[in-house]
Amino acid sequence: MTAPPEPPQRPESVTVSPPGGTYDTLWHIAEELFEDGSLWPRIYAANRDVLDDPDAIRPGMTLRLPMEIYPDHLRSVAHVFEVEKGELAAAVRQAAEELNGIGDFWGGGKLGTDFFKGQGGGTGYEAVSGRVMEGVEALLEAHEDVPVRLRLMADRVQVADWDSVAAVLSTIPEPEEDRPVWGEPGR
Repeated sequence: MTAPPEPPQRPESVTVSPPGGTYDTLWHIAEELFEDGSLWPRIYAANRDVLDDPDAIRPGMTLRLPMEIYPDHLRSVAHVFEVEKGELAAAVRQAAEELNGIGDFWGGGKLGTDFFKGQGGGTGYEAVSGRVMEGVEALLEAHEDVPVRLRLMADRVQVADWDSVAAVLSTIPEPEEDRPVWGEPGR
Protein backbone atom coordinates (compact mmCIF):
# COMPACT_ATOMS: atom_id res chain seq x y z
CA MET A 1 0.00 0.00 0.00
CA THR A 2 1.41 3.38 -0.94
CA ALA A 3 1.70 6.01 1.76
CA PRO A 4 -0.96 8.71 1.33
CA PRO A 5 0.25 12.24 0.72
CA GLU A 6 0.16 14.57 3.69
CA PRO A 7 -2.95 16.72 3.57
CA PRO A 8 -2.36 20.46 3.48
CA GLN A 9 -2.13 22.04 6.90
CA ARG A 10 -4.67 24.61 7.96
CA PRO A 11 -2.96 27.99 7.81
CA GLU A 12 -2.80 29.83 11.14
CA SER A 13 -2.02 33.17 9.55
CA VAL A 14 -1.51 34.91 6.24
CA THR A 15 0.80 37.70 5.14
CA VAL A 16 -0.92 40.52 3.26
CA SER A 17 0.39 40.82 -0.30
CA PRO A 18 0.97 44.02 -2.29
CA PRO A 19 -2.02 45.42 -4.23
CA GLY A 20 -3.06 43.05 -7.00
CA GLY A 21 -1.78 40.00 -5.11
CA THR A 22 -3.79 37.01 -3.90
CA TYR A 23 -3.95 38.30 -0.32
CA ASP A 24 -4.29 42.05 -0.87
CA THR A 25 -7.75 42.50 0.72
CA LEU A 26 -9.71 40.73 3.43
CA TRP A 27 -12.21 39.72 0.75
CA HIS A 28 -9.47 38.10 -1.38
CA ILE A 29 -8.00 36.32 1.65
CA ALA A 30 -11.42 34.91 2.59
CA GLU A 31 -12.12 33.97 -1.03
CA GLU A 32 -8.80 32.14 -1.38
CA LEU A 33 -8.69 30.35 1.97
CA PHE A 34 -12.33 30.09 3.11
CA GLU A 35 -13.62 29.76 -0.48
CA ASP A 36 -16.12 32.51 0.29
CA GLY A 37 -15.13 36.17 0.12
CA SER A 38 -18.18 37.23 2.13
CA LEU A 39 -16.56 35.69 5.21
CA TRP A 40 -13.98 38.49 5.40
CA PRO A 41 -15.58 39.90 8.60
CA ARG A 42 -14.35 36.80 10.46
CA ILE A 43 -10.76 37.66 9.58
CA TYR A 44 -11.35 41.27 10.56
CA ALA A 45 -12.89 40.26 13.92
CA ALA A 46 -9.96 37.94 14.67
CA ASN A 47 -7.50 40.79 14.07
CA ARG A 48 -9.24 43.73 15.78
CA ASP A 49 -6.19 44.14 18.01
CA VAL A 50 -4.14 45.19 14.94
CA LEU A 51 -6.89 46.48 12.63
CA ASP A 52 -9.17 49.40 13.43
CA ASP A 53 -10.49 49.51 9.88
CA PRO A 54 -10.90 46.53 7.52
CA ASP A 55 -9.53 48.63 4.65
CA ALA A 56 -6.38 49.50 6.59
CA ILE A 57 -4.46 46.30 5.88
CA ARG A 58 -0.93 46.84 4.57
CA PRO A 59 1.43 44.61 2.56
CA GLY A 60 3.63 42.53 4.87
CA MET A 61 1.10 42.58 7.72
CA THR A 62 0.47 39.15 9.28
CA LEU A 63 -3.16 38.37 10.02
CA ARG A 64 -4.53 35.48 12.10
CA LEU A 65 -7.02 33.21 10.40
CA PRO A 66 -10.07 32.13 12.44
CA MET A 67 -10.36 28.92 10.51
CA GLU A 68 -11.33 25.72 12.31
CA ILE A 69 -11.95 23.59 9.24
CA TYR A 70 -9.82 23.98 6.14
CA PRO A 71 -11.71 22.91 2.97
CA ASP A 72 -8.55 21.87 1.08
CA HIS A 73 -7.63 19.54 3.95
CA LEU A 74 -11.02 17.82 3.79
CA ARG A 75 -10.76 17.41 0.01
CA SER A 76 -7.26 15.97 0.38
CA VAL A 77 -8.48 13.43 2.93
CA ALA A 78 -11.38 12.57 0.61
CA HIS A 79 -8.86 11.82 -2.14
CA VAL A 80 -6.92 9.54 0.21
CA PHE A 81 -10.10 7.53 0.84
CA GLU A 82 -10.65 7.18 -2.91
CA VAL A 83 -7.09 5.87 -3.41
CA GLU A 84 -7.40 3.60 -0.39
CA LYS A 85 -10.69 2.18 -1.72
CA GLY A 86 -8.94 1.09 -4.92
CA GLU A 87 -6.12 -0.53 -2.99
CA LEU A 88 -8.57 -2.17 -0.61
CA ALA A 89 -10.62 -3.53 -3.52
CA ALA A 90 -7.47 -5.04 -5.06
CA ALA A 91 -6.55 -6.69 -1.75
CA VAL A 92 -10.10 -8.06 -1.43
CA ARG A 93 -9.98 -9.50 -4.95
CA GLN A 94 -6.68 -11.22 -4.12
CA ALA A 95 -8.09 -12.59 -0.83
CA ALA A 96 -11.21 -13.85 -2.64
CA GLU A 97 -9.04 -15.70 -5.16
CA GLU A 98 -7.07 -17.28 -2.32
CA LEU A 99 -10.27 -18.25 -0.46
CA ASN A 100 -11.70 -19.80 -3.63
CA GLY A 101 -8.48 -21.80 -3.92
CA ILE A 102 -9.05 -23.15 -0.41
CA GLY A 103 -12.61 -24.15 -1.30
CA ASP A 104 -11.46 -25.87 -4.48
CA PHE A 105 -8.77 -27.76 -2.52
CA TRP A 106 -11.39 -29.95 -0.81
CA GLY A 107 -12.80 -31.15 -4.13
CA GLY A 108 -16.29 -32.22 -5.19
CA GLY A 109 -16.63 -35.42 -3.15
CA LYS A 110 -18.47 -35.82 0.18
CA LEU A 111 -15.63 -34.21 2.15
CA GLY A 112 -15.54 -31.24 -0.22
CA THR A 113 -19.33 -30.89 -0.22
CA ASP A 114 -19.46 -31.01 3.59
CA PHE A 115 -16.72 -28.40 3.77
CA PHE A 116 -18.41 -26.17 1.21
CA LYS A 117 -22.08 -26.56 2.23
CA GLY A 118 -21.70 -27.48 5.89
CA GLN A 119 -22.32 -30.73 7.67
CA GLY A 120 -25.22 -31.68 9.93
CA GLY A 121 -26.85 -28.25 9.85
CA GLY A 122 -23.54 -26.46 10.43
CA THR A 123 -22.37 -23.47 8.44
CA GLY A 124 -20.07 -24.29 5.57
CA TYR A 125 -17.40 -22.41 3.72
CA GLU A 126 -19.92 -21.07 1.18
CA ALA A 127 -22.07 -19.30 3.81
CA VAL A 128 -19.13 -18.00 5.83
CA SER A 129 -17.22 -16.69 2.81
CA GLY A 130 -20.47 -15.14 1.51
CA ARG A 131 -20.92 -13.24 4.77
CA VAL A 132 -17.30 -12.11 4.68
CA MET A 133 -17.75 -10.81 1.15
CA GLU A 134 -20.97 -8.98 2.13
CA GLY A 135 -19.07 -7.29 4.95
CA VAL A 136 -16.23 -6.37 2.61
CA GLU A 137 -18.71 -4.95 0.09
CA ALA A 138 -20.21 -2.80 2.86
CA LEU A 139 -16.70 -1.61 3.74
CA LEU A 140 -15.97 -0.73 0.12
CA GLU A 141 -19.29 1.12 -0.18
CA ALA A 142 -18.48 3.03 3.01
CA HIS A 143 -15.12 3.96 1.51
CA GLU A 144 -17.02 5.26 -1.50
CA ASP A 145 -19.39 7.32 0.66
CA VAL A 146 -16.76 8.89 2.93
CA PRO A 147 -15.09 11.06 0.24
CA VAL A 148 -18.48 12.29 -0.96
CA ARG A 149 -19.42 13.31 2.57
CA LEU A 150 -16.05 14.94 3.24
CA ARG A 151 -16.43 17.03 0.09
CA LEU A 152 -19.93 18.05 1.20
CA MET A 153 -18.39 19.21 4.47
CA ALA A 154 -15.64 21.10 2.66
CA ASP A 155 -18.25 22.93 0.63
CA ARG A 156 -20.45 23.84 3.60
CA VAL A 157 -18.59 23.97 6.91
CA GLN A 158 -16.96 27.22 8.01
CA VAL A 159 -16.68 26.78 11.76
CA ALA A 160 -16.91 23.51 13.67
CA ASP A 161 -19.72 24.37 16.04
CA TRP A 162 -22.84 22.28 16.59
CA ASP A 163 -24.97 24.44 14.31
CA SER A 164 -22.53 23.87 11.46
CA VAL A 165 -22.34 20.14 12.14
CA ALA A 166 -26.15 19.93 12.15
CA ALA A 167 -26.28 21.86 8.86
CA VAL A 168 -23.79 19.47 7.25
CA LEU A 169 -25.56 16.38 8.53
CA SER A 170 -28.90 17.66 7.25
CA THR A 171 -27.51 17.73 3.68
CA ILE A 172 -26.31 14.12 3.73
CA PRO A 173 -28.85 11.85 2.09
CA GLU A 174 -30.44 9.16 4.22
CA PRO A 175 -29.23 5.65 3.47
CA GLU A 176 -31.52 3.47 1.43
CA GLU A 177 -33.83 1.40 3.60
CA ASP A 178 -32.51 -1.94 2.34
CA ARG A 179 -28.88 -0.77 2.42
CA PRO A 180 -27.56 -0.24 5.93
CA VAL A 181 -24.80 2.27 6.57
CA TRP A 182 -22.79 -0.47 8.25
CA GLY A 183 -23.36 -4.17 8.81
CA GLU A 184 -26.60 -6.04 8.42
CA PRO A 185 -30.06 -4.57 9.09
CA GLY A 186 -31.24 -5.16 12.65
CA ARG A 187 -27.82 -6.00 14.04
